[in-house]
This record gives sequence, C-alpha cells and structure tokens, in this order.
Amino acid sequence: MSGLPWIVVTGDRETVFRELGAHFAERIRDIRSHADAQWSALMTRVEQEVVGERMRRIEASTRRLCPVESRELDLLAEGAGVPAFDLWVYNLRGDLGRDGTGCSDVSLATSDALVVGHNEDGAGDSADDVCLVTLVIEGDPSMTVVWYPGFLPANSFVATEAGTVWGLDHLPVVEPDENGAGRHFVARHAQRSRSGREAIERVRSVPCAGGFSFNIGDRETGRAVMIENAAGMVVTTDASADAPCLWHTNHLRFVGEPGPGLQPAAGDESLVESRTRGERLSGQLDERQAGRQGAVLDAESVFAALRSDGVLNRSTGLWTFTTTVADLANDRIIVQGRGEPTTLGLGAFAAGRVLETEARA
Repeated sequence: MSGLPWIVVTGDRETVFRELGAHFAERIRDIRSHADAQWSALMTRVEQEVVGERMRRIEASTRRLCPVESRELDLLAEGAGVPAFDLWVYNLRGDLGRDGTGCSDVSLATSDALVVGHNEDGAGDSADDVCLVTLVIEGDPSMTVVWYPGFLPANSFVATEAGTVWGLDHLPVVEPDENGAGRHFVARHAQRSRSGREAIERVRSVPCAGGFSFNIGDRETGRAVMIENAAGMVVTTDASADAPCLWHTNHLRFVGEPGPGLQPAAGDESLVESRTRGERLSGQLDERQAGRQGAVLDAESVFAALRSDGVLNRSTGLWTFTTTVADLANDRIIVQGRGEPTTLGLGAFAAGRVLETEARA
C-alpha cells in the first residue's frame, strides 16, 4: 500500500513470531551484516565493559517487567536464525544510548474530531526495509504496525483493533534507567491492551530505560494524550479545550527543566534540529487552523502539516519513510509511504483485512 509491502501473520504467539522471523530472515541477517551500519556499531559498543554491563542490567530488568514481550523477541530471533543476544542489542539501541533518529507527531481532540498523525523518520539507508505488518495473535487485539525487520513490531506507529492508535517519538537520554524496561518492550506491552485506558495505564506504569513520547488517541474515551516516558520519569499531557492540538518531535516538552542526565546539552545538534522541526510543525498547524472556517483542524490539515517543508525530512541522515494520519472519529486512515497517499478504513487497516479495504483517494 502506497509502495509499502504489507504482510499479515496469524496464529498463536509462538507461531506468529517464529514465522515473522523466518519470513524476514534473509533481510534481518543482511541488515546485521552491514559493517558500517548501526547494528554492527552497537555490537562493537557492547564489547566495552561499561556498556556491556549496562546492557545486561537493562535486559534483565526488561525480562522481569515485560516477560511476554521478551519472549516474543527471542522467538523472532529463533525464526530468523539470528542469536537472540544480537537482536536484544539492536532493540535496546535507544536504551544503551541515542539512536540518532527523528519522528514528528500531532494529536488533536475536539468535540468533533480525534486525530493522531505521525511521521516515521530514520536513517535514509533503512528506506527499503520499512513495511507494514499486521499481527493477528490469539488472545490479543489485532494490530497493524509500521515495521523495521529485526525490531519488535512496536517502535513506530500502530493502530489496534481495540480502537487505539499511537505514534512514537525517540527521546534521547544521557543516563538510562537501568531498572526500567527497554522502550520497544514497553511499547509492545501497551499494544496488547484491550482498551485505550489499559494501554495508557501500561505506558504510565512501566518505566522506559531510554525514552519515548507515546502520542495516543483512544476512540472509546475520545482522549488524545502525550506521555513522555524517559529514564524512569513519566509525564502525561492531555489535549484539552484550551489546547486541543498537541505536537511532539524528539525532545522533552512537558517535564519542565530536565534534570541532569535526562537530556543532551542545549547546543546538541540533534536537539537543535528537533526543536527547529517542532517550531515549523507548530507554525504549520497554526497557519492551517487560522485558514479554516471555525479555526478547526481536521485529518487533512494535520496530514498537510506533517508533509510540509521543514517537517518532512529529506536528508540522508534523516528521511521520512511514512506519514500516517488516523481519523478515529470517522474510522479512516491516510497512509503515505513510497507511493501516493491512500485513504482506507481504520478498523480494516488495524485488523489487516487488506482485501476488504477499498482505496478512496
């Protein structure tokens, strides 16, 4: 869809994750083998005593806090024929240090609208890896995720059959919480929730070792919320009548003055880029709101803001792979990958009913 491969995997948990690993085994091994890529660099880093010990402590804490999700990663490794240790190192990249990537989010909640928009950004050399994966696991709500082979299907954008949608923004931390869980695992733990309330509670109750901003829309309650979960610190901000539209990029916005070790120094290059991109996104949203009758944003205006110059990333180091905008009030989603934007039913998208969806634009 829109130039993105889409695979649906169905069965019990063990079958689904083994088959997902097996289906993408060649690609996962190829990514692992690139000597100059991030995964290889991480494997070299964990050979350092301090980093290796940190990794072991975070892995142990993750297995304690998120046992089901930890088992899922082990099964993915088993299916791919890759050592589980290697996949753990790759999935803890943002918990062992900074992953160097971006992403931008918008959450909108009014009496008439509930919209969550997400730009999935990363290093340009990962562009061909990005795909859509639907997991239909016995006992879990079905869900569709923007996915990178080798990761738990959790670190980007997800729509679940429980009527919950969210995008994730990387939050770089200097000193991770070694008693927290790997952030991919916290996100995957929340995906398995039967309701938006449960998903929000799971995100708030399990601390991330590294950092993510969870930008969540819940159809049942009409709630749009941004939760910054970083290095053991959790702050929740709701869209409200006074501030119905929230945005987020890749720096802490809601914690006040970050404490020592929580965020890079003010002049850090990636921090400056995130703030600049955020200001442009905010300006685009303000401009579109001012130009609409009744000054009310909608899914199309959120999509346009995310695709605007200065928000859409087009550099080798930071490239926007997908833009997804979920219109929960009207059960539809706009997806743009490598092709033209496609609009389809949100419920059908989340459940992976590919043949039942009909492109409307």
